[in-house]
Amino acid sequence: MKEFVIRVNNFVLYLLLGGIWIFSIITLIMAGYLPALGILVGGSLGWCIVSGFWFVQSATYDELRKLNANKS
Repeated sequence: MKEFVIRVNNFVLYLLLGGIWIFSIITLIMAGYLPALGILVGGSLGWCIVSGFWFVQSATYDELRKLNANKS
């Protein structure tokens, strides 16, 4: 069940990132370069923060320990 929830939430996160990019393209056409760049950078940064919190929230201590063990 946990894997299903993680998979669905990851799908929603990437769908949201796609929506941010599409919105910035529409803003580029309608309003210009700087507002579109602001939406792209700000939205992507916000997405990175939210997805980072989601990763930490969904990972257990053992999973984080395994990831850190693979790095060294």
